Amino acid sequence: MLRLAPVYLAAIVFSLAVIVCGGDDDATPTPTITVGASPAPSTTTPADDSKTEAPSQSPAAVTAAPTAPGDIPTAPPTASEGTPAIAPEDQGAFAGQFLGQPLDQEGCTYNPTTALVTCPGRGLYAIDPPIVGQDISCNIWIVSGVAELIQCTSVEPLKTTYYEIME
Repeated sequence: MLRLAPVYLAAIVFSLAVIVCGGDDDATPTPTITVGASPAPSTTTPADDSKTEAPSQSPAAVTAAPTAPGDIPTAPPTASEGTPAIAPEDQGAFAGQFLGQPLDQEGCTYNPTTALVTCPGRGLYAIDPPIVGQDISCNIWIVSGVAELIQCTSVEPLKTTYYEIME
Protein backbone atom coordinates (compact mmCIF):
# COMPACT_ATOMS: atom_id res chain seq x y z
CA MET A 1 0.00 0.00 0.00
CA LEU A 2 2.88 2.36 0.79
CA ARG A 3 4.37 1.78 -2.66
CA LEU A 4 1.22 3.22 -4.28
CA ALA A 5 1.34 6.47 -2.29
CA PRO A 6 3.59 8.28 -4.84
CA VAL A 7 1.27 7.19 -7.66
CA TYR A 8 -1.78 8.53 -5.81
CA LEU A 9 0.04 11.76 -5.00
CA ALA A 10 1.08 12.22 -8.65
CA ALA A 11 -2.49 11.59 -9.83
CA ILE A 12 -3.86 14.19 -7.40
CA VAL A 13 -1.25 16.79 -8.39
CA PHE A 14 -1.92 16.18 -12.09
CA SER A 15 -5.70 16.45 -11.57
CA LEU A 16 -5.31 19.74 -9.71
CA ALA A 17 -3.06 21.11 -12.47
CA VAL A 18 -5.67 20.24 -15.11
CA ILE A 19 -8.43 21.88 -13.07
CA VAL A 20 -6.41 25.04 -12.43
CA CYS A 21 -5.31 25.39 -16.06
CA GLY A 22 -8.78 24.66 -17.36
CA GLY A 23 -7.30 22.40 -20.00
CA ASP A 24 -5.58 25.36 -21.76
CA ASP A 25 -2.13 23.86 -22.06
CA ASP A 26 -1.07 25.60 -25.29
CA ALA A 27 -1.30 29.18 -23.92
CA THR A 28 -3.72 30.31 -26.62
CA PRO A 29 -5.98 33.32 -25.94
CA THR A 30 -9.51 32.59 -24.81
CA PRO A 31 -11.81 32.70 -27.88
CA THR A 32 -14.33 35.52 -28.01
CA ILE A 33 -17.89 35.50 -29.26
CA THR A 34 -18.75 37.85 -32.12
CA VAL A 35 -22.07 39.32 -33.10
CA GLY A 36 -23.03 39.73 -36.73
CA ALA A 37 -24.96 42.75 -37.96
CA SER A 38 -28.71 42.42 -38.41
CA PRO A 39 -29.90 42.68 -42.02
CA ALA A 40 -31.55 45.97 -42.88
CA PRO A 41 -35.30 45.79 -43.59
CA SER A 42 -36.09 45.76 -47.29
CA THR A 43 -38.79 48.03 -48.71
CA THR A 44 -39.26 46.04 -51.93
CA THR A 45 -39.89 42.61 -50.44
CA PRO A 46 -43.45 41.36 -51.01
CA ALA A 47 -45.56 40.55 -47.96
CA ASP A 48 -45.20 37.01 -46.66
CA ASP A 49 -48.43 35.37 -45.48
CA SER A 50 -46.65 32.62 -43.54
CA LYS A 51 -46.27 32.95 -39.80
CA THR A 52 -42.90 34.01 -38.47
CA GLU A 53 -41.31 32.77 -35.30
CA ALA A 54 -41.02 35.08 -32.31
CA PRO A 55 -37.50 36.31 -31.56
CA SER A 56 -35.46 34.33 -29.10
CA GLN A 57 -35.58 35.41 -25.44
CA SER A 58 -31.87 34.80 -25.00
CA PRO A 59 -29.66 37.88 -25.09
CA ALA A 60 -27.40 38.48 -28.07
CA ALA A 61 -23.78 37.50 -27.75
CA VAL A 62 -21.27 40.31 -27.46
CA THR A 63 -17.77 40.89 -28.72
CA ALA A 64 -15.31 41.51 -25.94
CA ALA A 65 -11.82 42.77 -26.49
CA PRO A 66 -9.52 39.75 -26.59
CA THR A 67 -7.10 39.47 -23.71
CA ALA A 68 -4.16 37.17 -23.32
CA PRO A 69 -4.31 34.57 -20.56
CA GLY A 70 -3.44 36.23 -17.27
CA ASP A 71 -4.26 39.74 -18.55
CA ILE A 72 -7.11 41.57 -16.83
CA PRO A 73 -9.21 43.86 -19.03
CA THR A 74 -10.01 47.39 -17.90
CA ALA A 75 -13.44 48.07 -16.41
CA PRO A 76 -16.05 49.71 -18.61
CA PRO A 77 -17.93 52.73 -17.27
CA THR A 78 -21.03 52.01 -15.18
CA ALA A 79 -24.06 51.49 -17.43
CA SER A 80 -26.65 54.25 -17.62
CA GLU A 81 -29.52 51.91 -18.47
CA GLY A 82 -31.02 49.05 -16.48
CA THR A 83 -31.91 48.72 -12.81
CA PRO A 84 -29.00 49.87 -10.61
CA ALA A 85 -27.24 47.18 -8.57
CA ILE A 86 -24.62 48.54 -6.15
CA ALA A 87 -21.84 46.56 -4.42
CA PRO A 88 -22.10 47.14 -0.63
CA GLU A 89 -18.91 47.87 1.33
CA ASP A 90 -19.30 44.83 3.63
CA GLN A 91 -19.81 41.99 1.14
CA GLY A 92 -19.87 39.22 3.78
CA ALA A 93 -22.50 40.88 5.96
CA PHE A 94 -24.64 41.72 2.94
CA ALA A 95 -24.71 38.16 1.55
CA GLY A 96 -24.92 36.68 5.06
CA GLN A 97 -28.23 38.38 5.81
CA PHE A 98 -29.95 35.96 3.43
CA LEU A 99 -28.73 32.76 5.15
CA GLY A 100 -31.55 30.51 6.30
CA GLN A 101 -34.12 32.12 3.99
CA PRO A 102 -35.72 30.41 0.97
CA LEU A 103 -33.27 31.11 -1.85
CA ASP A 104 -33.35 30.44 -5.60
CA GLN A 105 -30.62 31.36 -8.07
CA GLU A 106 -31.17 32.02 -11.76
CA GLY A 107 -28.39 32.29 -14.34
CA CYS A 108 -27.74 35.62 -16.04
CA THR A 109 -25.31 36.85 -18.68
CA TYR A 110 -22.78 39.64 -18.22
CA ASN A 111 -21.77 41.98 -21.04
CA PRO A 112 -18.22 43.19 -20.26
CA THR A 113 -18.49 45.94 -22.87
CA THR A 114 -21.58 47.62 -21.38
CA ALA A 115 -21.35 46.41 -17.73
CA LEU A 116 -24.94 45.17 -17.96
CA VAL A 117 -26.21 41.91 -16.46
CA THR A 118 -29.14 40.41 -18.40
CA CYS A 119 -31.40 38.07 -16.46
CA PRO A 120 -34.00 36.43 -18.74
CA GLY A 121 -37.50 37.24 -17.56
CA ARG A 122 -36.15 39.73 -14.99
CA GLY A 123 -34.50 42.46 -17.07
CA LEU A 124 -31.25 44.42 -17.22
CA TYR A 125 -29.12 45.35 -14.22
CA ALA A 126 -26.37 47.99 -14.23
CA ILE A 127 -23.75 46.76 -11.75
CA ASP A 128 -21.59 49.34 -9.97
CA PRO A 129 -18.66 49.01 -9.90
CA PRO A 130 -18.39 46.80 -13.00
CA ILE A 131 -16.62 43.50 -12.40
CA VAL A 132 -13.33 43.02 -14.23
CA GLY A 133 -11.73 39.72 -15.17
CA GLN A 134 -12.00 36.74 -17.46
CA ASP A 135 -14.76 34.12 -17.65
CA ILE A 136 -17.32 36.16 -15.70
CA SER A 137 -20.59 34.50 -14.71
CA CYS A 138 -23.53 36.10 -12.90
CA ASN A 139 -26.60 34.86 -11.02
CA ILE A 140 -29.59 36.64 -9.57
CA TRP A 141 -30.65 35.59 -6.07
CA ILE A 142 -34.39 35.32 -5.47
CA VAL A 143 -34.94 35.42 -1.69
CA SER A 144 -38.46 34.59 -0.47
CA GLY A 145 -39.75 35.31 -3.98
CA VAL A 146 -38.04 38.74 -4.31
CA ALA A 147 -35.01 39.54 -6.51
CA GLU A 148 -32.51 40.79 -3.89
CA LEU A 149 -29.00 40.61 -5.33
CA ILE A 150 -26.76 39.89 -8.28
CA GLN A 151 -23.72 37.65 -7.69
CA CYS A 152 -20.91 37.90 -10.26
CA THR A 153 -17.78 35.74 -10.25
CA SER A 154 -14.64 36.04 -12.37
CA VAL A 155 -12.27 33.12 -12.83
CA GLU A 156 -9.16 35.22 -13.49
CA PRO A 157 -8.63 36.83 -11.03
CA LEU A 158 -10.75 34.59 -8.84
CA LYS A 159 -13.25 36.98 -7.27
CA THR A 160 -16.94 37.08 -6.30
CA THR A 161 -18.84 40.34 -5.91
CA TYR A 162 -22.38 40.79 -4.61
CA TYR A 163 -24.57 43.68 -5.81
CA GLU A 164 -27.68 44.93 -4.02
CA ILE A 165 -30.56 45.47 -6.45
CA MET A 166 -31.83 49.02 -5.94
CA GLU A 167 -35.52 48.90 -6.90
